[in-house]
Amino acid sequence: MNILLTSTARRIDFVGFFQDALKNAGIDGKVITADPEYNAPSLQAGDENYVIPQQTDSNYIETIVEICKKHQVNCLVPLNDWEVPQISAHKNELEKLGISVFAPDLNIVKKVRDKAKYPELLEPFGVKTPLTYLNVEDAKIALEKQEVSFPLIVKPRNGSASIGVEIIDNVEDMEFAYQLVVRKIKESPLDGDTSREPEDNVIIQEVIVGDKFSLDMFNDLNGRFLTSFARKQLGMRGGDIDRCITVNIPELTEIAQRLSKGFGHVGYMNTDVYFNGTDYYIIDINPRFGGGYAFTHSAGADIPAAIIALTAGKQVQEEWLRQKSDIELARHDTVVSINKQKVMEALQE
Repeated sequence: MNILLTSTARRIDFVGFFQDALKNAGIDGKVITADPEYNAPSLQAGDENYVIPQQTDSNYIETIVEICKKHQVNCLVPLNDWEVPQISAHKNELEKLGISVFAPDLNIVKKVRDKAKYPELLEPFGVKTPLTYLNVEDAKIALEKQEVSFPLIVKPRNGSASIGVEIIDNVEDMEFAYQLVVRKIKESPLDGDTSREPEDNVIIQEVIVGDKFSLDMFNDLNGRFLTSFARKQLGMRGGDIDRCITVNIPELTEIAQRLSKGFGHVGYMNTDVYFNGTDYYIIDINPRFGGGYAFTHSAGADIPAAIIALTAGKQVQEEWLRQKSDIELARHDTVVSINKQKVMEALQE
């Protein structure tokens, strides 16, 4: 069995998780990594490693398909927000090649990537979202009506990796922050991730103060709920969890089940949930593996093993779907020497 992980970036740990899962299952195969940066650390860890175009490049999908054909890939797992819409849009083409694509359908991806529409998207599931405004004028009116109060947060509707996130405490800062976020969108891949103009791709939200959780939900290839995992965030860095503690909170499990069954998505999705002492609020939904899964893996779960079993049409073991609770964990960095000979230019061999 050959597995393709795309946009692997720094996630050497994820590459190892899948390599170990293949070995533990007694299955011969390769874990193939692909990333737009030739010096991405993960490209030193795969069994085959490719530099690929950015997801906005017209050759992106052609490159993915070519790698899949060359290596007879059985399973594809995307790891980055920005590429998921492209892969989801071509799921049928990839599945016709015999590939199990662990990504939601495009209609689900579009819904969860637009934070401005969370109130109407999540209300049917009985899940709360922060008060949200599409422009400075609407936010000013809400402030005047005392519907909301400072501090507020200004950020992209389709944000990722904490790009363009600004906390503001007064009206003057809000106007400045709005224009600053517009500029940051123009300078980042977020601009190519939507058909909206940057000026229409910003939201202003109330700030939910309280405990922060990373909540994962995993469905099988038919969109059936299998499991969920929650971690209380103790520290963040670059939009990713740096320190956390695994938790088993019934209310979070219920939220994950409602969302998973309601969306009926394929594969992994990650959400950010804040608790203000009374209610839980969904802040963000990412239609792919969250980097925080590495903590859950260290706490005993093994979703790569489940993905391999689902791809092979075999039984998923219950032990793979559970994490130990109350395990405190922290991330650390390591240094990798970049050997260019281990990395191939896709479509240019």
